[in-house]
Amino acid sequence: MRSALREIVAGIGKDYKPAELVGKTIVVVANLKPAKLMGVESRGMLLATDTEEGLTLLGFDRPPKTGAKIR
Repeated sequence: MRSALREIVAGIGKDYKPAELVGKTIVVVANLKPAKLMGVESRGMLLATDTEEGLTLLGFDRPPKTGAKIR
């Protein structure tokens, strides 16, 4: 599986340390127009929702195909 590098700015620092994200397979919206957030160009959006303990990222129970459609 080939992965593309993409910089995404997201407000999840209170809920996740960078090391906790390494190796995770999460849902990313990548076909958005780049936006400058906090002085950095963000080229996508992570999908997350609220829980009692804070944010949780949307992910998968099995590895999806890269670029697969969400349905």
